[in-house]
Amino acid sequence: MASSSSGNSIPAPEAVQVLVSSLADESPIVREASTAALKDLASLNPLLVLDCCSSVSRGGRRRFENIAALFQVMSVAIRALDKDHVDPPYMAKLAKIATAEIISTKEFDADWQRAAAGVFVAIGSHLPDLMMEEIFLHLSGSNLALPAMVQILADFASSDVFQFTPRLKGVLKRVLPILGNVKDMHRPIFANAFKCWCEACWQYGNEYPLFTVLDGDVMSFLNSAFELLLKVWVTSRDLKVRTSSVEALGQMVGLISRTQLKTALPRLVSTILEL
Repeated sequence: MASSSSGNSIPAPEAVQVLVSSLADESPIVREASTAALKDLASLNPLLVLDCCSSVSRGGRRRFENIAALFQVMSVAIRALDKDHVDPPYMAKLAKIATAEIISTKEFDADWQRAAAGVFVAIGSHLPDLMMEEIFLHLSGSNLALPAMVQILADFASSDVFQFTPRLKGVLKRVLPILGNVKDMHRPIFANAFKCWCEACWQYGNEYPLFTVLDGDVMSFLNSAFELLLKVWVTSRDLKVRTSSVEALGQMVGLISRTQLKTALPRLVSTILEL
């Protein structure tokens, strides 16, 4: 993709490519300096930086040791794009690069994985539907990357309330069918996601009427999730699961039906006191 022009003095593509290569230098000092320089350049000419980063990212972390820094730079560059320079096919290509890394491992919460999630969130700031459709492709119970994908949706909700909340129904529609089969070790990730999604609803409601997004389907989804967390997840032997579930339930109580809340309060209060 062609690089955008700028009135500022921008290094030649070759020089930028050298900086990108230096992200994987053996010296931590060189890595940090290259990362800082590229982030500065990304604000001046994001397309040039993205082109150089994407050209070396195709081999993945097996060929590029410091792919976390690479993804961090890409995130900064994507966010710096003017609307006129946001090309959907190009953004889809960048999303695929991040996806390829995330789905290739059982690992979760590594530095590079969080950086890859940042690429998705940055793309979502411009093209939320494109970003979410890429994630939806991997929201299945058998997918090893499922927890990472759900975490990205949580990050996006926290980062961009007004883009995420109107799309909550699409998220819940895909997450609810797999929620009952989530392994205990992954339940804190899902519970935290529900907390973030509900927090996004509350923040959205400060500016816009919540009824515009909390239709009958969304309420039904939330009620179902609330029941599962309250009756199953909070009984887990794992304190982290119980705690994260209670935190999620705390954000959900104002969104579920009053009848359901009245029935649930005794159990919820008892669970909180037992933590």
